[in-house]
Amino acid sequence: MQDGTAFNVTADTNGKINGTRVKGRVDYQYGLVELYFVNPAGDPALNVDLAFLGISGLTTTPADLAMLASLRYNAVAYSYLPLDADLLGIDPVRLPSDGRVPIFRAGGFAVVGHTGSITATVSNAQVINCARERLSRVRVLGLNGSVINTGYTTNLEAGTVTFTDVSGYSQPVTVEHRIEDMAVVREAQISGEITFTRAITHDYPLGSYVSSALVAGDLKARVSVLFDQGTWNGTTWADTLSGNAATGTFNDVLAPIVVTNQGALTERWALVFTNTTSFNVVGEHVGVIGTGSINSELAPTNPATAVPYFTVAAAGWGLGWSTGNILRFNTVGAMTPVWVVRTVQQGPNTGTEHSFTLLSRGDVDRP
Repeated sequence: MQDGTAFNVTADTNGKINGTRVKGRVDYQYGLVELYFVNPAGDPALNVDLAFLGISGLTTTPADLAMLASLRYNAVAYSYLPLDADLLGIDPVRLPSDGRVPIFRAGGFAVVGHTGSITATVSNAQVINCARERLSRVRVLGLNGSVINTGYTTNLEAGTVTFTDVSGYSQPVTVEHRIEDMAVVREAQISGEITFTRAITHDYPLGSYVSSALVAGDLKARVSVLFDQGTWNGTTWADTLSGNAATGTFNDVLAPIVVTNQGALTERWALVFTNTTSFNVVGEHVGVIGTGSINSELAPTNPATAVPYFTVAAAGWGLGWSTGNILRFNTVGAMTPVWVVRTVQQGPNTGTEHSFTLLSRGDVDRP
């Protein structure tokens, strides 16, 4: 200190340093220390406001000088045992010693978002105003917890939900409405502070989250494989013809199979004929989802989005189909494959709620 007196101070369990002549705080998680040297009996002209330190009773006090070269400190560090690759399932050589991996980096993308909710018993023609504009999405949940995909329309720009047919709803319903901003990270500091390259466009209340974002480039749904086959054992999913082709064939030049970004998913499909005109619709992972006929359009609904997985026009079918024939095709969804890995530190359970959410986003208004 300026008067040559030495002081020893220790942070409490909350990281607060509240000595007579030294105030400050320690961030145990990130190893950051802030120290402020004061003299309560000093010159009021040197007053500084230290209320931001969160120390009870501390507001404004005169600052003091200190010999920085005389500072000494003691600290406790933690060491971590290496994780067994057999237990972890991956080679941990490139993981940090404490198992934590940074998810925000300069030049990467992040999403700031907040989800609000309104619970109400709704009726036909009722309009729910979410009290904020430019929503990113709206989701309606029944009292039983199930997602409701039909019976209402949304105006995201105005922030309203209009109910058109509430029959069958489990009431009251909960309307979840979300605002978001996606921006490029300019700087991610060890303290947890993130700076973006542009200003965010919403006012985010307490309880908002910052999420990492994986940018996968230009993606769109498509049909990647199409062929017919005479017989099928019902279990082998191959992307090439096995055995003989069927007598009948599907004219995908005249009537190509239609998919949308909203409805399609990455899946192998087989239309398995049960007689000369009817067939079962089978997916490698979703199983049997319905039946169809060569005399009518086929458009099985994806229950997650309430739009068809794909659409097969009746005009594409020719004659010559028989029991046991299949039409094989693959659809590729407008989402890139992502490998999600979660690490859990060894030790006693510290909570009962552990979850995360994955959301697919698109920057174009295209179904």
